[in-house]
Amino acid sequence: SSDLPGPDALPAIHLCLIRPLVLLGVAVMAAAKSKAQVMADLGLECFKKGDSEKAISFFEKALEQPEDQAEAELRATVMMNLAVAKGATGDMAAAAALLEKALGVQEAALGPNHVDLLETLQNLIVVHSKLGQPDKAAAFMQRAGEIEAAA
Repeated sequence: SSDLPGPDALPAIHLCLIRPLVLLGVAVMAAAKSKAQVMADLGLECFKKGDSEKAISFFEKALEQPEDQAEAELRATVMMNLAVAKGATGDMAAAAALLEKALGVQEAALGPNHVDLLETLQNLIVVHSKLGQPDKAAAFMQRAGEIEAAA
């Protein structure tokens, strides 16, 4: 079990939108992370420490945050990370559903043939293979091959 607090232990409101950072004595401005990004980061840390259940909780909290078009990439990444964590706990059906939803978010943001879809397609190939759905896995494999060939 990781030593990070649970997702409900974090403050509900982040008032600061921009915070100063000091790097080597030079003040610079950096955008503060959104609550969704903080939750996603904590989920990733829990997963790295082997606590898939706590990671799932953080990833789900990240996805509960208000949807912002500027955060489409973050939402897709969180969905993919949540899918990996669900897969690690043996819930391949949930992993497949999350990966397909992430793919839809990516397609809306990047277009249907963008190379950044390849990782999600590769994960879908693996998950559908593990689910005993070779036809779905083959369809995602063909699509990934078409995107790679066009790149």
